[in-house]
Amino acid sequence: MKFSKQLLHTKAPSPSIRLDIAIVLSIIPHIFVMKFFMILYICIALIFVLKKNKSNKARYFLMLIGAILIALSFFNDYNFSNFSKIQFFVSLVSSVLIYAVSLQKFTGEVNMYLKVSPGLLMLLSFFFFESITMLLYAVFTLFIFTLLNIWGRMNTPLIDVLKLTSKLFISSLPIVIILFLVFPRIAFKKADFGFKADSYVESGYNEGMSVSSDKVKLSNKVVMEVYFEDKNISTDNLYFRGSTLPKQNGLDWESLPYNAQNDRLIKTTDLIQYDITLYPHAKKWIYALDIPTREIEKTELKGDYTLVSKKPIYNKTRYKLNAALSYKLVSQNVSTALEVDLKKNEQTYKALKELIDSTLNDTQKAKQLMNFFKEQNLFYSLDPKNINLRNFTDSFLFNAKNGYCVHFASAFAISARIIGIPSRVVTGFKPSKENMLDNYIVVKSSDAHAWVELYIDDRGWVRFDPTITASQELDELKEIQNKIALENTIFQKINLNFMYVKYIMNNWILNYNRTKQLSILNNLLNDTLYLLKFILWMSGVFILLFLIYISIKTSTCKDEIMCEMNKVLKILKKHNLMKKENESMQAFLLRVEEKTDVLTSDLSKAYHSAKYGYNDKKLNVQILKDEVVKFIIAIT
Repeated sequence: MKFSKQLLHTKAPSPSIRLDIAIVLSIIPHIFVMKFFMILYICIALIFVLKKNKSNKARYFLMLIGAILIALSFFNDYNFSNFSKIQFFVSLVSSVLIYAVSLQKFTGEVNMYLKVSPGLLMLLSFFFFESITMLLYAVFTLFIFTLLNIWGRMNTPLIDVLKLTSKLFISSLPIVIILFLVFPRIAFKKADFGFKADSYVESGYNEGMSVSSDKVKLSNKVVMEVYFEDKNISTDNLYFRGSTLPKQNGLDWESLPYNAQNDRLIKTTDLIQYDITLYPHAKKWIYALDIPTREIEKTELKGDYTLVSKKPIYNKTRYKLNAALSYKLVSQNVSTALEVDLKKNEQTYKALKELIDSTLNDTQKAKQLMNFFKEQNLFYSLDPKNINLRNFTDSFLFNAKNGYCVHFASAFAISARIIGIPSRVVTGFKPSKENMLDNYIVVKSSDAHAWVELYIDDRGWVRFDPTITASQELDELKEIQNKIALENTIFQKINLNFMYVKYIMNNWILNYNRTKQLSILNNLLNDTLYLLKFILWMSGVFILLFLIYISIKTSTCKDEIMCEMNKVLKILKKHNLMKKENESMQAFLLRVEEKTDVLTSDLSKAYHSAKYGYNDKKLNVQILKDEVVKFIIAIT
């Protein structure tokens, strides 16, 4: 507490110290993306700069060490083509700039290049980070840069500079908001750069699917964030397609070679637009809502209507996609989707013999198959027991009777083939609406799912989810999940709201582009209700900023002399020393000196000179401010 009071009443440090603070703040973001050798150089340079005895030999040694460590940092990535990649180029430029700054600091000379270096380093850091955290840090750094500049020019206590800088910032916000909304945006359609600092996570999804008896551990890692333009999407439509697996190879389900995928989308209805923010997973998978209608830039729509990126996804990536919630997807050749080994499924074949011989059409047979699964009294369990993998389908349906989506999907696909309906397994994600807020949903690794598509002659590929046929979850699993749900309900709601706010800020601030700008303009011109909401929102923002500005402004005294003395009166009040109504300032300060043994004569003299003196009023006020600071430090 005492330190903070002393700090707030401290006068401006030297220009060199102020510049050092700015340089440190601007280098901090770069440390998170630097190679080890570059961080090592910064540590070595710091030791050399802080040394009192500096020689030319030491300077040349630092130059040599720096050149070697920078070379080692970029040795593995270096080739001539990399200079065309913005991330490599900016990394190199920022490293060389830090190298130059350290050498200049070693000399002790301050030139124009050193003064502008903090601003350059902050600008370069935006090529590595695109996040709300970086945005807030940039605003904070800009505030500190402004404060340091004003502090050096005014040479007044820090508390006064903080108030002035806050007023300047708040006063400028309306102009910043207007410029942000109307300033022309430049679109880099072919750009392939930027913001490489996010580390990637592994999701609960794999391109293929393998049936096993292993226990599954749920993971809450975020796979992607989805924002629907239509917030009324139903749970039945929340299937995000990852891969189709028509080929059975023992216990494994595999996709067909690229040239063998021959699906064709011939009818689409219930079109929907949505945005996804896909977290990095180092693969090309894009989990599109079932079913994507077209590919977009830097993506490819495969023959089975799964969407993939043209390059592995190592960074947080945003896509604006379209989907058809109702569709007809047909194939020219479904022979692979009928392959089945009846010898390994004899019991299942016998149980389905009546259905096989029936005259029902494929749609009716599919419905009967779903009823058959319900009748088996199957349980959902993440820790399957007693499954015989040699005859998996028979074992799952008639003996073990427990498993998770992989077991349900595999058994259902095989059973469909037994009754003569082409089938394939589809893997991806099916999130719960519990993780949905308004029209925003978080998809997690625990939402990984497998379902089945059956080929119905007059309808094409139709989705069936056999997991919903489970009669119930095993008691033990249900108890554990309910316990976890109760423990995490509040935290999950808070976290979901936080992620939603962060997503909206990312969407409207970091990703505000020309398209959004033109969209806002079009709505303002053509939608009266939107215009009214916009005016009310902007008015609310400006009124709030005005009130904050007024509160800061009115917190300062109009009488500069009494403003300074009020600081003294406030501190003394905490020591149970209050000025009486008819007591003069001189008498009060003498009483304070008697009670506290802190000398007040210089403060009293400075006060009377500032209040009643005729010589150099500005100088007298400055002397009073100095004495007030000395007294506050002494009394605390």
